[in-house]
Amino acid sequence: MGNQIKSNQELYHHVRLATVSYSCEQAAIDYFDMIAPLCPNNADIAHSLMRLGMRPIFYLGVTALETMTAYIEHLNKDRPFFLEWLLRNKDVIMSVVKELTICCFFYGLRYDKERNIVIVDHKVDEEMTNVFVEVHDRRVHREFSSFDEFKNFFYSFFDAHSTSFNEIDRLILEEGYKDTFTFE
Repeated sequence: MGNQIKSNQELYHHVRLATVSYSCEQAAIDYFDMIAPLCPNNADIAHSLMRLGMRPIFYLGVTALETMTAYIEHLNKDRPFFLEWLLRNKDVIMSVVKELTICCFFYGLRYDKERNIVIVDHKVDEEMTNVFVEVHDRRVHREFSSFDEFKNFFYSFFDAHSTSFNEIDRLILEEGYKDTFTFE
């Protein structure tokens, strides 16, 4: 990585676009190999980097704060500098779990070509009930005729959280919402 990466933004994109395993467990290991040395020294992007590393763990079904923290600590047991940073920044883990939980509402996005709209129609299924502890409104049906409309609705899910617009925009990028659906 070293000399060729000039900014935090470039560093974030380098990690985001890195090739990691398709196995969630190994992907988490791959990400933390990259981000554990970076987080303590890159406060401006540590939150985003942690989300990249935590996403595959979340996909394994690890959604509780204590379990997520223990999992991250286990993966990084030989990295005392990172573990010290993690101890001082546990709020990042809580924020990322909430962000990824909110994204669960949008996994079923679909495009209606005839009407040229994107539809989110989320109903809680039994498998996911434990994920939605922090999100109160579990049923969502909305239709969007523009990406800006969708983006504003997505932002509204974060009104009760302290997630910055910059982090929300990175989350939108990571989820690929803009690339997935093109409005004509």
